[in-house]
Amino acid sequence: MNSYFCFMHTDKSKLTEKELLQEVAGGDAESFKYLFDKYKNKIYSMSMYITHSEYVSEEITQEVFYKVWQHKAELGKIEFFNSYLRTIVTNVAYNYLKRLANEKFILKSLSRESTDSSNSTEHTVLFNDYQAILEQAIQKLPPQQKRVYILSRQEGLKQEEIAKKMNISIHTVKEHMKSAITSVRKFVDNKIQYSIIAAAQIFFNN
Repeated sequence: MNSYFCFMHTDKSKLTEKELLQEVAGGDAESFKYLFDKYKNKIYSMSMYITHSEYVSEEITQEVFYKVWQHKAELGKIEFFNSYLRTIVTNVAYNYLKRLANEKFILKSLSRESTDSSNSTEHTVLFNDYQAILEQAIQKLPPQQKRVYILSRQEGLKQEEIAKKMNISIHTVKEHMKSAITSVRKFVDNKIQYSIIAAAQIFFNN
């Protein structure tokens, strides 16, 4: 029986990529592991390049291959797996970083970080990166929007207090805040997309 299984065992390195993908599409776990081992470092390195965080990079890498396995039936039809994988990595990284870069999440996380000494250096670097992007976005706001945003988000004033302090109506405060949040999120979103596209070109250019 042992000799039978040895005979059936396939050296995955001898398979063409098309053959390997077809085996994964058929549910072959060994082929999937080979595929994972072949590409995991590329995905992890790209994620580290973007996030500077081992934890986040591992999360992104695992999520990418979870999606590959989840949609394994499609693999038999894929002509260029590198391009297919690049699309998945880009989407996963974008969605993950967009969650991290949510302006409320950043501010709350930075607040927790200032009182929680157990946070790792890599998370400090990651949040500092996004704090820097957030600050860039704030500085690009028109003067009135910027002041309303800072009074609300950084100084914690209520809308009524901001209106009184700036001698404007509450309605105007709401409109300024709405426009400011939209602009900030768009700026951060564009920065994230640019960083991911740039990283993908570096790590998936062959």
